[in-house]
Amino acid sequence: MTQPRFALKLASAVIASGVSTLIGFTQYAHGESACGLSDAGRFHDAITTPTEEGSPAYFLHTSEAFIDTCPDRLEIREAHVIAARAALDLGNAERAAAHYDAAIQAGARLKPSARMDQSVALMVTGESARAREARNIAISDWLAGLDAADAASLSARKYSAGTIYSVRYIAREARSHVRALWLAVPVGDGLPAAILIRAAPQQAAWRAVRTGEAPAPLVVAEQLTCRKSTLLGDVTEDMELDVLERGATVELKAYLKKPDSVEKTPEGEPLAACLGLSRMLHVPGFTETAMLR
Repeated sequence: MTQPRFALKLASAVIASGVSTLIGFTQYAHGESACGLSDAGRFHDAITTPTEEGSPAYFLHTSEAFIDTCPDRLEIREAHVIAARAALDLGNAERAAAHYDAAIQAGARLKPSARMDQSVALMVTGESARAREARNIAISDWLAGLDAADAASLSARKYSAGTIYSVRYIAREARSHVRALWLAVPVGDGLPAAILIRAAPQQAAWRAVRTGEAPAPLVVAEQLTCRKSTLLGDVTEDMELDVLERGATVELKAYLKKPDSVEKTPEGEPLAACLGLSRMLHVPGFTETAMLR
């Protein structure tokens, strides 16, 4: 069960690793004798095309071996991130947190999804303040990315229990566009939650099959937490975003009073990180290769 989840999640990290590896090849083409291009190339091959079962234990061992052998190479930033994710999937929060710290110290810029993984690891280890910091950095980086891309109009309202961010997207994607999203972030400990308004082509197709009618465009309101996704209902053309925002705000203010925390998992089982974070922190035109658990 663990392997398929990890293999999917790892894909996005591998892409980043591959890009940075190529950068590393250029920057370290001269002057390295102890650990050179061939070592980095072997590590890259071992991660992208493993010759044995690609389990979390394999990726953790492979990444840590490269880190120990080549501590001065640029590629250890991605090696630490891969090792951290593998440690999460092995249920080892302390090891995951240490690798995230090492990646940042080595100069890695974590994606919002990786920052949220770091936050989960820190929650499990009991480092609440640092967990909140990592969570808030993830949200801040996501908002900064939207703003830099001019992809949405942004606003925020602060309440005693947390902040609700309002995101109204400018560009509509051809197949599964999101019109608006409201994200609730607790002021204290806890995980974020969102309500979004999006096109639902798959649900529209299923409905057409059930009714025997031709598929018609369908827009829905959906609530996302780190544990589940809940369809709240259809959105019709006569519903204005201001009205929908008021309803979403009521729901999310209630959530902020009792936000979700990290669920305990049996020893050795993957830590319960966020499901569907790529939709909760939606960026038009960008989809992570895999969702978080």
